Amino acid sequence: MMNINLFEDIGGQAAVDAAVDIFYRIVLSDESIASFFDNTVDIDHDAQFVHQKSHLTR
Repeated sequence: MMNINLFEDIGGQAAVDAAVDIFYRIVLSDESIASFFDNTVDIDHDAQFVHQKSHLTR
């Protein structure tokens, strides 16, 4: 039986890091949805990025 590791197949931690960084950069700069983040002005975006990356790689 073949051991398939999807996480490594998609590029591992480096791919998840890049995907999260790109996702947040696009979402936070999109004027059509920017108003959804009006109440999160004080959010520590670096901490949010780390949290999301951790959540996706558990």
